[in-house]
Amino acid sequence: MHRSFAAWLSEKSWRAGLFSAIFGLLSPQGLSPVAAAAGAVSVLITLRDGAKSGANVALAGSVAVVAMLIAAGQSWGFAIACAGGVFFAPWALAVLLRRTGALNLCFQLAVLSAGLVLCAIYVVLDDPVGTWMALVHDAAQAVAKSGWVADEEAFFASLATFNWGTYVALWLLTGLGALFLGRWWQSLTSAPGAFGAEFRQLRLGVFLGVACVAVAFSTLVCSYFEVKVPMLSALNWLALMALALQGLAAIHTLKAAGRIGRGWLIAVYVLLVIFNFVTVIALAGWGMADNWQRTRAQV
Repeated sequence: MHRSFAAWLSEKSWRAGLFSAIFGLLSPQGLSPVAAAAGAVSVLITLRDGAKSGANVALAGSVAVVAMLIAAGQSWGFAIACAGGVFFAPWALAVLLRRTGALNLCFQLAVLSAGLVLCAIYVVLDDPVGTWMALVHDAAQAVAKSGWVADEEAFFASLATFNWGTYVALWLLTGLGALFLGRWWQSLTSAPGAFGAEFRQLRLGVFLGVACVAVAFSTLVCSYFEVKVPMLSALNWLALMALALQGLAAIHTLKAAGRIGRGWLIAVYVLLVIFNFVTVIALAGWGMADNWQRTRAQV
């Protein structure tokens, strides 16, 4: 089914543009599987037909998303930022993938870029925590006015439990999800199985691996001594997400080698839906071990 859909979608440029816009309108503010699908369309076209064709598809989706967010009362800056995150960030990664053929390089660069953005937020802003709460309050008001939620206070309370790190980590997951899905679609029509082999090679490497482990360990120490370091807490979300993705790649390697059955792999994804935070922590631990002990080298 996915192969037929990918082939049909890439046959005509207007089809890709239309579905990019439709998926984007279903999740205009990103941070969802639908948003990843929206970005994946431009990734597919970029890998198949080139950067210019992919950019046109991304632009079509961006126009639809920006128009919808402006109509809902959001600012131009916020609308353009959301469209850029949903469509043009995955497109840029797809351009890099097309030129280098290295999915792992795209993964590492995306993690590094997200980390630099997060550090810049806490260095540049005078009050990152206060700015976050103000943005959350404005977003809750705008969403409530649009009629998307009934209880503004409850919606605000749910958003207030997050921080800049959660937000950037979810954007990283959305962007990488779009890249992975688009590459998978493209491989189905040109080289079935190629994406799986590339995904199983995902690894943070020494530099990013050390950085992620250092952040996670420092966060635990600060939590134990009840020391609050907002920037460190934010970076911890990003580190856990990156390590969890490597852990997931390691589990797929075990499945491909016949070390575990398909049922175990399905169970992991089910647990990600039901007990997402606990499962992410477990996958991050696996990713940490894989990065240093190279468990996949033994498979």
